[in-house]
Amino acid sequence: MSLFKIPSWILPLILLAGCDDMSHHRADNIVSHSVALPALPIIQGAVMALVPTVAGQRNDLMMRQVCELARGESSQEQVSQTLRQQGIELNNIPQQGHPLSLLVNPDRPQRVTACAAYIATSVMTLPKTSEFMVEAKAEAAGTIKTTALVVDPQKLNRFLDVQLAVAKADAELFALIATELEKSLGLTLEQYNQNAQSLFAAIAPAYLQRVKELYASGQGTDFTLLEYSDSDFKFRSNSGYLFEYGYDGLNLSMNRTPWYGEGKLLGKIYLLDTAYLAPELIKNAVSTNSALRTWSNN
Repeated sequence: MSLFKIPSWILPLILLAGCDDMSHHRADNIVSHSVALPALPIIQGAVMALVPTVAGQRNDLMMRQVCELARGESSQEQVSQTLRQQGIELNNIPQQGHPLSLLVNPDRPQRVTACAAYIATSVMTLPKTSEFMVEAKAEAAGTIKTTALVVDPQKLNRFLDVQLAVAKADAELFALIATELEKSLGLTLEQYNQNAQSLFAAIAPAYLQRVKELYASGQGTDFTLLEYSDSDFKFRSNSGYLFEYGYDGLNLSMNRTPWYGEGKLLGKIYLLDTAYLAPELIKNAVSTNSALRTWSNN
């Protein structure tokens, strides 16, 4: 299914692009000495910053509960009971200012945004062995000798289905955000970052729905795990996708067309005309250059 046939993706962007929160960031005068920067790393960093952390680290247990609350799959009491079994008591957690506040704050849009950001960035880390491997005990003469991890084919196929659906949704979502960001010329990195986060929050519900659609449409896909190590994760599908995660981050290609990575989204590099240097530095540089030209002409 083509992304651009889904009205729910386009409408929030159109509405948000015309609101005051976005327009007040637009530069009154385009900076003549701006730098064209690829949108992908800016958007990626902006979305990563939306993921709540505990002690500076991603917390899968917490975020799974946040996502269940955001989707309406669990009640507040069910989540509290689940965490209580893990030794975490939510009764004394404030609704704001605590790493676990999202678990007690009933603000659903905030939960949806956090959940969407968590899922979107889940393909930007190396997967844990528990995602698709199980322990197998080797026996010799009736005596247990060793315990080793082996790939569980069913778990692997489900996991790779999810990974591919998320990566494809990321490529589509980030391309839409990049298209909107390109319309605002001469903003600072921080302004582009804030705009990217606002756009992501606006589309977060549609993003979660899109992941579900892509996952459902991918049922029956065959996968081949090509590499899994401490630094690399790589697989391909019989539908033409190659998924790679390594030192240079996530790279997804579709029939050898860069779909996500290398600065490209859906095969295209989106560039943001960024006010990268402070006006004073630009002014001083221009003045110095002018003085040098005058001196050389004399």
